[in-house]
Amino acid sequence: MKNGMKKTAAVVMAAMLMGTGAVVPAAEDMGIFSQTAIVAEAASVGKVTGLKSKTLSNSEIQLNWSKVKGASGYTVYMRKNGKYNKLGDCKGTSYTVKKLPNATRENFKVRAYKTVKGKKVYGKYSANWNTATNPQACKGLKVSSVGTDSVKLSWTKIGCTNYRIYQNIKGKWKEIGKTTGTSYTVKKLAPATKYQFKIRACKQDDKKTNNNHYGKYSGVVTATTKKSDKITQADIDAMKKELQEYSNSKAEYVNTHYMEFSTYGEEFNTLEEYYDLCIREKTPNNSGYNDEYTIYFDETDIGGMIQSFKEDLDYLYQRKPKTYLVVYVEINSSYWSVYFLN
Repeated sequence: MKNGMKKTAAVVMAAMLMGTGAVVPAAEDMGIFSQTAIVAEAASVGKVTGLKSKTLSNSEIQLNWSKVKGASGYTVYMRKNGKYNKLGDCKGTSYTVKKLPNATRENFKVRAYKTVKGKKVYGKYSANWNTATNPQACKGLKVSSVGTDSVKLSWTKIGCTNYRIYQNIKGKWKEIGKTTGTSYTVKKLAPATKYQFKIRACKQDDKKTNNNHYGKYSGVVTATTKKSDKITQADIDAMKKELQEYSNSKAEYVNTHYMEFSTYGEEFNTLEEYYDLCIREKTPNNSGYNDEYTIYFDETDIGGMIQSFKEDLDYLYQRKPKTYLVVYVEINSSYWSVYFLN
């Protein structure tokens, strides 16, 4: 009678403890007191919390979670075909899942266990955690076409959410655009100028976060835009630089007597500083000039104009050998105005 009461009490206790969510192995041939001990241990297995991940590559994801007090180990699960299947056991709080397809989202859960009398007693599953592997490296990047102000890039399709395009700007790579297709046209470029580009694939993660996954960068491609059949701002800037350097070389009196000027040692100390001072301060409104020269936007012979302007500078320096002429350019509605300021 007493044994029957003990068995009834143990069964009631087991039923109550199993209601906590712990998973208990079958009694099999164990005595009732051993089974009761196992049920008690099961009730004390905590739920795994803090499950996070780190994507290591296009085929590996590292899972991490918080330690469960008293746990003997942990079992990791991944969802497939709507069910969570066991991947493996580990003693620590980190597990690396390998051989996954690239640019693929996966779902994981983990639960802790205690080993009692050679049997695993499990706690509750952790909350679901989903993340993705990186895409593979982009391949086949090439320059498809080149214009005076644009470059079209194309590449081979791979699995990803989108592709990110990067341009080398002043020695630093900057993202300039993205697309879901396998081509991209970079616009608003300067004519006759060399550019460098590369791309990489992106697997977008949860839209609520910026935790995107990227593949390795592609190789770098170089493209030089075509020369424009019209004079551009870049042409004008180059012309101004060349003419100013020519003017500096023709200012023989200034080059040999600048240390005799009244503001030497106060406003400037070197010949280059004198040049810079004049260039900064002189405008058509506060300086004299011989003429205003015009270049219309549809002109094409920049080389001929530069030669003509050099001849004008020669003539002006012959007339006033002690002067220093600043090359000044301003843009009007349909043309550039060029002045030689003295």
